[in-house]
Amino acid sequence: MLYLIAWLIDCALILFVFSATRDLAERQAEPWTLGTLGAAFFLASALSNAWAGRISDRVGRRTVAIAGGACLVASLSILLVFEHGAWRFYAAYVCAGASVGHIYPPVIALLTQKVDQRTASRRLLCFGLAFNLGILGGQIGGGWLYDHVSATAPLLTAIGLAAGAVVCLIVVREDEARDKGGDQLESVSRSQQASARRFVRLAWLANCSGMFSMSTLWFLFPRLAVSLEIPAQEHGVVLGVGRAAVMGVYCLMHVVPAWHHRFRYSVVAQLLGLGGMVLVCVGRESVALALGVVLLSVLLGYNYFASLYYNRVGHDDRRKGAAFGLNEAFLSLGAGGGSLLGGWAVTEWGQRAPFQLAAVLIAAALVVQVVWFVTGRAAVDETG
Repeated sequence: MLYLIAWLIDCALILFVFSATRDLAERQAEPWTLGTLGAAFFLASALSNAWAGRISDRVGRRTVAIAGGACLVASLSILLVFEHGAWRFYAAYVCAGASVGHIYPPVIALLTQKVDQRTASRRLLCFGLAFNLGILGGQIGGGWLYDHVSATAPLLTAIGLAAGAVVCLIVVREDEARDKGGDQLESVSRSQQASARRFVRLAWLANCSGMFSMSTLWFLFPRLAVSLEIPAQEHGVVLGVGRAAVMGVYCLMHVVPAWHHRFRYSVVAQLLGLGGMVLVCVGRESVALALGVVLLSVLLGYNYFASLYYNRVGHDDRRKGAAFGLNEAFLSLGAGGGSLLGGWAVTEWGQRAPFQLAAVLIAAALVVQVVWFVTGRAAVDETG
């Protein structure tokens, strides 16, 4: 049931974002408007993730998630209830971001509490596949609904899916393990926990730069697609193929755990992501742009799945909500920064500038991580 909830929520969100951004792009809205809307969504999500994850450890994870789902339905309805004024877009984006921030930290914590490492990895894989299938469905389905039904069809579908998620959250029952407390089933040594928390901090930087890049695609690529005369359905496919790449990375990481506590795999993933953003910077055809999105998605898939694994190993069951909430908050901060700075970059330097800025940030974040990792390992060797 929790996997279905993940699919419903992400599909609804992407349908909402696709509908709103495509509509604004075709109305020739300013890039700054698109960027600030994205920033408003993700910054609201960052704050609510950090708060909701911690509070869900205290008052109940299912309770917090239900409240977030109900607020999401109301948030998506704003654009239908109010038909005029730019304020309604900002209100809808802020409320939707704050709402979804109350859903994922408790849901992920529920999935990973009181299970062994292999079971947790399988659950995280299924969770990752579920929400990525939701994103994929929203991106491809949004383009089809927008082109073949109406401009409001994606939004109406999003509201229906969000309402379905609320029903599922009401039906699902929270595991009593949270009330009993205690640690995860398998024994995790202090050294493993310390290593995991160190990799969590490295993943924060990688996730932040990766989501910075992806948010420029989500919120600012529509304008580039319109200028390149890429149809809405093809635009959705360009973004959608990246989801398939992310899911492939998740499956590989679950089957082959050689990447555990090994930083070099993260470096390779980020170099591929950097190459992908360079392709987006120079590509003019759908195929080249899609390849760039696929390479960037390797970075996103690897670092997100790794961050979930390290947060689970590094924290006991009673603190998992707060840990996953903070992890999601860093993702949202990166995405918010990409939307805001990307919108400004378009205004100042042109339509490709946000993607160039994203490539520079990926490279800079990777350099910081390498220096941090090398100096940290040297310090451990000296104390050891």
